[in-house]
Amino acid sequence: MILQQTNGDGVDIVLNSLAEEKLQASVRCLAQGGRFLEIGKFDLAANNPLGMMIFLKEVSFHGVMLDNLFCTSSVEEKLFLRDLLHEGIKSGAVKPLTKTVFNKDEVETAFRYMAAGKHIGKVIIKICDEKELFEKKPILADPRYYCDSNKTYLILGGLGGFGLELADWLIIRGAKNVVLTSRTGIKNGYQRMKVDRWKSYGVNVLIITGADASNRKDCEFILNSAEKQGPVDAIFNLAVVLKDCICKNQTPESFEESFRAKARATKMLDKLSRSLCLKLQHFVVFSSVSCGRGNAGQTNYGMANSVMERICERRVADGLPGLAIQWGAIGEVGLIADWQDNNKELVIGGTLQQKISSCLEKLEHFLLQDCAVVSSMVVAEKRVGAYGAANIVETVANIMGKIIILK
Repeated sequence: MILQQTNGDGVDIVLNSLAEEKLQASVRCLAQGGRFLEIGKFDLAANNPLGMMIFLKEVSFHGVMLDNLFCTSSVEEKLFLRDLLHEGIKSGAVKPLTKTVFNKDEVETAFRYMAAGKHIGKVIIKICDEKELFEKKPILADPRYYCDSNKTYLILGGLGGFGLELADWLIIRGAKNVVLTSRTGIKNGYQRMKVDRWKSYGVNVLIITGADASNRKDCEFILNSAEKQGPVDAIFNLAVVLKDCICKNQTPESFEESFRAKARATKMLDKLSRSLCLKLQHFVVFSSVSCGRGNAGQTNYGMANSVMERICERRVADGLPGLAIQWGAIGEVGLIADWQDNNKELVIGGTLQQKISSCLEKLEHFLLQDCAVVSSMVVAEKRVGAYGAANIVETVANIMGKIIILK
C-alpha cells in the first residue's frame, strides 16, 4: 500500500517498532537513500538477520535505544527533550496514539484482538468511566526554607557566634555563595576551621573586613561585591555594638556607636538594596526583646533596634521583603555565652537563654511568614522570692538589670 501511494518510490524515513516479518516489510518500504530507525528490541536482541540486498539502495539502519535517552543523557539533554515534547503537544505536532478501547468484561476479546497483530496503536481495557477532576485540596505539610545555589547570602556580623551558626545553617540548606562582613576578620581557630570546612564543601566564602555598612560607599562596596558572586537572595544584619549605661550617663557618642551598626547600617542597606539587589527575597535584621520590653542601661540599644523594626515595617508596606526578629537571650554562642561562667543558667530581663538550635528552627518559621516584626524568647519561670527578697541591695540590683545566677 505504501509503495502504491508513493508510486513505487517508498519513503525516506521509517520509524519502526514491529518485529520479524513486519520489520522486513517495513524495510522494503524504504526509498533510495532512506533511513530506518528501529526503536524495538525484539529482533536486535534475537540477532535476527536483516538481509544485505536492501543496502543496494544505499539505505542506513539505526538502532535507537529510547531508554538510554532517558537514563544516560545529561540533564541538559533531558530538559531539551522535555521542552520539545511540551512544545509539540501545544502546537498539535505531538498527538495521542491511536487506541482501541475494550470494557473490563471484554478482557479475553481484547487479548485475542491484540494477538492477531492487526491493530494500530494501543489496546486499552477501560476499568471505569472517567470522572471530572475534583478541586485539588491543599496538602498539610510543614514548609521548609531552602537556599538557591546560584544566589548570594550576605551576613553582616557573620563571624560572630550567631553569624557562624547562621552561615552554617544556610550552607546546609543549599547556599553556595556566602558573604560575611566583620570589623576585625578571622581572629581565632574556630572561625578559621568553619570557613575552611565550608570551602571544602565547594562553597564560595567572601569575607569583607573593615567596611562600615552605615557609610554609603562602604555599603555600595559590600552589596556590589555580593552581587558579583550571584544575585543577592537574602541580607541578614546581625551586627551589634553595646554601649550600656543608665540613661543619665548616656552621651551622643554612645548613642551613635549603637546606632551605627544597627539603625544607620540598616537604613543604608534598605536604601541601596532597592536599586542594587533587584532579586532580593529576604531582608532580615536581628532585633531584641529589649526594644519592646526595655532593659535597664540599654536605652540606646533598644532605640536602635526600634529604628530597624520601623524600617522593616516600611519595606513591607512598600511591597518589599522585611523582617525584624526580636530575640531574647541567646545561649551557647554570642555575647551572653561569652559572659557566662561555669555553664550556669542565666536569667536576663526575665528570659532564659534560648538554644541556638531552637533559634534556627524559629528562624525558618519566621522566614516563611509575612509579619514584619516577630519575637522569640524563653520566658523564665516566675518563682516567689526569686528576685531578691533577702535584702534591698539585691532587689535594687535586679531592677537595674543585673544578671541573676540560678544556683
